[in-house]
Amino acid sequence: MLNSDQKDIFREIGNIGAGHAATALSTLLGKPIEIEVPSAELESFTTIIDRVGGAEAYTAGALLRFSGDIRATLLFLMPLHDAEKLIGQLMKSEFQFFSDSHEMGVSAWEEIGNILIGAYARSISDWLDLSLQVSVPASAFDMVGALLEVALLESSTPGNMALYIDTHLSSAGNELTGHLLLLPEANAFQTVFQRLGVDIDG
Repeated sequence: MLNSDQKDIFREIGNIGAGHAATALSTLLGKPIEIEVPSAELESFTTIIDRVGGAEAYTAGALLRFSGDIRATLLFLMPLHDAEKLIGQLMKSEFQFFSDSHEMGVSAWEEIGNILIGAYARSISDWLDLSLQVSVPASAFDMVGALLEVALLESSTPGNMALYIDTHLSSAGNELTGHLLLLPEANAFQTVFQRLGVDIDG
């Protein structure tokens, strides 16, 4: 579990990434968007699956890998109905997945997902002064359990634990929910805390 100092660090990283993402999304959508990060926790995969709606809940996802000073996988998940609202704002029309406009919606989500996941990756790199090589983001639409399984295969995360950053988005009267997961490979968290001078045994 994270202590209060460690939670504050990751929540601040989340807030910085949210600020970058909100600015870029506001420009893309042509209207204001606010993103808040109420909490950051180190959670088991079982708990994370429950928090994002269950293993069989359909979700829109964006994933990237980074290497360098640390190796980890970053995964952003949004419930399908919330992603539809956000995509609808970009397309300026009501949107539903698996409809006639599905392919256009997928393309729109790829753009939105790239902005969101890229902003958080930059905040981790900049705020922690880490040298990171970031992969091209990938987008997917599937059940939560399936997307987490893919992320786990990508990351080789030890201990079945991940950093969970709760994310709330507000735009055009819509309140949307996002879930950011950082799945570290061995020693990634230790490297981060040592860089910040935080006692990892505290």
